[in-house]
Amino acid sequence: MTPPELAVVIGLPAAITLPHLLPLERVTPLWAAALWTSALVLRALAAVGLAVFVLVYLPMTDFFRVVAHWCLHDVLPVLAVHLGLSGHSLAHAASILPGLALAASVLWLAFGLARVWLALRRRLARAIGEGPQGTTIVGEEHIVIGATRLGRGRIVVSNAALHRMDGGELAASLAHEEAHIRRRHRPLLLAASLLAALGRLLPGTRTAERELAFQLERDADEYAVRHTDDPLALASAICKAATDAAAPVFVALGGRGRVTRRLGYLVDGAPSRGGALLEGSVRLLAAALATGALLLALSMPAWATSAPSSDPGASTTCPH
Repeated sequence: MTPPELAVVIGLPAAITLPHLLPLERVTPLWAAALWTSALVLRALAAVGLAVFVLVYLPMTDFFRVVAHWCLHDVLPVLAVHLGLSGHSLAHAASILPGLALAASVLWLAFGLARVWLALRRRLARAIGEGPQGTTIVGEEHIVIGATRLGRGRIVVSNAALHRMDGGELAASLAHEEAHIRRRHRPLLLAASLLAALGRLLPGTRTAERELAFQLERDADEYAVRHTDDPLALASAICKAATDAAAPVFVALGGRGRVTRRLGYLVDGAPSRGGALLEGSVRLLAAALATGALLLALSMPAWATSAPSSDPGASTTCPH
């Protein structure tokens, strides 16, 4: 194994694990989000690299040749006769299985996004008018305050929200959703969904995606508090919105989990910043992970096409 390959084998697991160990609630939310995004990019590249390795390099190994030479009909003749299985087919199927899993995960995400898009169009088609600050009012029995997940950024408010929230709660809610649009949270969440779909099989990927969403909610909360100077009104609005099921077509006020932590920050006060050392370390780490991800992405095509050719004398036929 060459030194660059050894560095990847050792450094990649460490890089994607490190964000889970840091007190990121004590740094600026957008820098914490940048670190989680870089970790998700590395996870996606690791999953793709693993699929390429299994597809391209695994057939060159002695282990693969041993399995490919394994004659299932000699070991389990009844199973082989009735199911038509052999060591050859099992070995080759195993080599494409990770790639198929990645493709299935991405297709499932595309299917889900298509459903969200259609549901969003149906919701907006039933809009009943324009609300405060240019929002779109929809006829809903539940509290709905959210920014559209896809398409043009738009803040949607339900009739129930207008009737059940007071002026302070409504103003804080609208400022929160405005932050999601103005600070480009929506495309980042969409990219995170794709990265998480690619790295879904790696342990911790779902946690990384949730933590990224949480940091973006923190950023929107801080934006709203700066503009309204009323954290308790925002906390009250979040509580009311969280009691109703959040519509999946919106980046909703209730957020995607971690509601209790957000309320704690708003009511009890956000954790104190970790100081210049922690903030600077997170920024450097985020930049390092982003640079490493870029270098890894640029080197992967050359690495995949430089696979050694198979031994022409090797055979996958059963010896008789």
